Amino acid sequence: MLLGIPYDGSSSFRPGARLAPPRIREMAASLNACTEAGQDLAAIPAVDDGDLPLPTDREQAFAQIEAAVERIVAEEAVPILLGGDHAVTVPAVRAALRHYPDLSLLYLDAHPDLYPHFAGDRFSHACVVRRILELPGMGGQRITQVGVRALTPPQRRAAEEAAIRIVPAWELAAFRYAETGPVYLSLDIDVLDPAYAPGCGNPVPGGPSTRQLLTLLQGLRCRVVALDVVEVNPLLDPAGVTALTAARLVTEILGTLVSPLGPWPGEAPDSSGGPSI
Repeated sequence: MLLGIPYDGSSSFRPGARLAPPRIREMAASLNACTEAGQDLAAIPAVDDGDLPLPTDREQAFAQIEAAVERIVAEEAVPILLGGDHAVTVPAVRAALRHYPDLSLLYLDAHPDLYPHFAGDRFSHACVVRRILELPGMGGQRITQVGVRALTPPQRRAAEEAAIRIVPAWELAAFRYAETGPVYLSLDIDVLDPAYAPGCGNPVPGGPSTRQLLTLLQGLRCRVVALDVVEVNPLLDPAGVTALTAARLVTEILGTLVSPLGPWPGEAPDSSGGPSI
């Protein structure tokens, strides 16, 4: 189930991600309902539930996001969330954990988001993974962060102490992801190099191309039970290139949900290629 999360009250720099859901939908209309390889997605029983009407108060907004995700998961549907800034992942993961206590997190982002607080704000989008670590039942050994290239010494120590696996941007070519349990996939659009996604609030040079990220997503060997695409900022990209890229990324992720390339839980993972977890 597709659900827009128009919230950016936790942005630390250049807000505007609250405007992304309708822009992503608008640009998605230019794409056909197929993956790059021609896999037809039109038959998927998907529902677009519109945008969640959120208040400006963060506590109330997070409570509504959590309730909405829990409702979708309880219906045995896959929530596909269009943010919004990355802080919306915290209540979404909290809801998913209630139904999937062995949930793993695959976190694609240029930033590790492991600050205990940022500019005095514990729920800044720069603190997302730190807050997720505090959720009951979520351990760092079940978190993999991919595309990171803005790591600070305190955040590195926090990752090491929590046993989080960090895959920096320069190691993506060898990275493979295989997981037998349920996975929450969170994709911050700034994982891409800003040359390919200029419409984001906190761009970091040195990231992968759109082609490289698509290849990574197409090669996932896991069972995604919830996902979000966040931090698209239409105010910084009037041409809509970033929103269009976000729509294409969602399409390819849907392709892996319907017909994954490789073994699923209970089968031996594909051992070819690079490292897997």
